[in-house]
Amino acid sequence: MEVEVRHRPVRYARLEIKPDGRIVVTAPEGFDVNAFLKKHERWLSNRLRELEEVRRESARGFPFFGEFYRLELGNVREIERGEDKLILPAERERARKALKELLRARVTALVALYSVLMGLSPGKIYIRNQKTKWASCSSRGNLSFNLRLVALPERLIEYVVIHEMAHLRYLDHSKAFWRLVGRFYPGYGTARRELKRWWGIIEVNEGWRWLEGRE
Repeated sequence: MEVEVRHRPVRYARLEIKPDGRIVVTAPEGFDVNAFLKKHERWLSNRLRELEEVRRESARGFPFFGEFYRLELGNVREIERGEDKLILPAERERARKALKELLRARVTALVALYSVLMGLSPGKIYIRNQKTKWASCSSRGNLSFNLRLVALPERLIEYVVIHEMAHLRYLDHSKAFWRLVGRFYPGYGTARRELKRWWGIIEVNEGWRWLEGRE
């Protein structure tokens, strides 16, 4: 079990497990790291087991709209999809552009639908390579969606759109915000848990590591 200890002038120790399985402890100088790890032994065991399950699922192939495909890079300008194979342009930026165009079409249609259903008026829509968030809403009402959404099943993309649309009315995560989300996506609790799992799948997936330049 690989443990990385980072000494920082923090008040409380923090424990993290990275997607590659590294355990990172951030703590002040002189902190008893071994005792800290012993105290959280069960939590660590459970999280490492979950991470191993995520790795096994990620190894099924390249996730694309909730399905897993054998990924090939070829001399193509557009994405080609077969029964179990997905061909992306071999040039990384072209591959990103093609995926962004597909995702933009799906997201734009959902935003248009929920603009009517929720009585809201969003600003511009962006598809970006965000590192920590599935999506975001600016104070000006512009919506930014992570390219990683193209890996998700449609129902989870729909949840993310509803979530960000709700931020057009409430920029926080207040009870009123969650009531609004729940009106249009009653199973948001399950969706949030699934999004965490999918984020882990993308983090360790070889195809996505190439696509995002994380080889």
